[in-house]
Amino acid sequence: MKRLLFVCILLFSLSFNTLAIKDVNAWKQEKSLEQQFQVFKENLNFWSGNYFMSPAQLDQFYGAMTDTIAKLQQQVSSGLAKINQQKQELAAKQATVDETQLKLDESIRNQNSISVLGARINKAVYSTTMYLFIAGVLVLAGVMYMMFQRSHKVTRQTKKEYDELKAEYEEHKKVSLDRYTKINMELHKTRLELQKK
Repeated sequence: MKRLLFVCILLFSLSFNTLAIKDVNAWKQEKSLEQQFQVFKENLNFWSGNYFMSPAQLDQFYGAMTDTIAKLQQQVSSGLAKINQQKQELAAKQATVDETQLKLDESIRNQNSISVLGARINKAVYSTTMYLFIAGVLVLAGVMYMMFQRSHKVTRQTKKEYDELKAEYEEHKKVSLDRYTKINMELHKTRLELQKK
């Protein structure tokens, strides 16, 4: 009998502990869905490995879960909208950066070029062309100077020869004139002598 009484008391105390009043709405105070589920699970009536809950508890938990999911979906939608907005802003800023880069490239091209006869020419190309042109002009001037020197030398030589020839000619002319004069005088003398005879 004592044993039966002891077993009854033991069973009663165990059943009282397992059937202790639990707060079935305690899960509502938790913030995250995982914590809500843990508290909900702890406060369910448990009997030999099976959970017992009322349809109202299930409905409340389902409502809370769908509210949480809806809130999360709203946050995801809001995040996606923000991402799309930031993508649009990024695209606009990228377009501005591209436009600024084009202006910068054009400015650099203008800075590195010079206008010659209405055409834009790169300064490096222009400088190289001008240096080559100046070098060509200097080479041409050198060639012309050498040709002038050679021609001038030939001219001086020719003039010297001409002066020598002229002096020789003048000498020859003078000698010829003297001879002509002598011959004329002899002829005149001879004519006079012949006339006297």
